[in-house]
Amino acid sequence: MAPNLAAPLVQVCAFALGCALIHAARRHAAIVTAVLATVAVASALLLLLVASVASAPDADAIDPISIAEAA
Repeated sequence: MAPNLAAPLVQVCAFALGCALIHAARRHAAIVTAVLATVAVASALLLLLVASVASAPDADAIDPISIAEAA
């Protein structure tokens, strides 16, 4: 059975498209830098949000009485 190459092909195409867009917008380096920095910060914040939600305990697992006794 041949390996599925669709995902790597999509990644390569997206990378090449991004490189082409950055190359085409090289005259507007300050704007491109600001946009890329904003996207990077937003991606990092979204990743942290998803990680914190995934690792948070369920609401049913928290016992208010034991929390009050611990304080």
